[in-house]
Amino acid sequence: MTRTAIVLSKIFILLMVVAGLFVQFVMIPIQTSESAADSPDLAFLRLPLLIAGILFVLCGQVVLACVWMLLSLVRREAIFTTRAFRFVDTMIGALLLAAAVIVAALLTMELTADAGEPGFFVLALGVAFGCAALALVVFVMRGLLVKASEQARYLDEVV
Repeated sequence: MTRTAIVLSKIFILLMVVAGLFVQFVMIPIQTSESAADSPDLAFLRLPLLIAGILFVLCGQVVLACVWMLLSLVRREAIFTTRAFRFVDTMIGALLLAAAVIVAALLTMELTADAGEPGFFVLALGVAFGCAALALVVFVMRGLLVKASEQARYLDEVV
């Protein structure tokens, strides 16, 4: 990977993290407040959904931070070390947590208030399944990283 590609990727990641902060601290609070005002009978869901939304975006930011660190390892040509596994494992955990947060929010909404449009629930479940599927893909890629690391160590011993 070229230095330019790494720098551009890191700039994109930085922009996404800033956008995530805006969503966490501006958009989600506004949306939950407006929803509570529009439906006073469901206002008790404001805080749980606020926490779930912020936590969901935080999971995405953790994944982005891990990608940043993996890009740094690529730049230093140290991607085939055991340090990379820590970041990949963290990515898998954050993606699974994001899926669990969505499912928990949906269950909370459905079991306590029967709130929300059916299309919203289908969309949210799709996002949860997408997060879980992405975690599975990263898990498979982790296996490939393990094999590549073993091969790199073997070649280092041979040479």
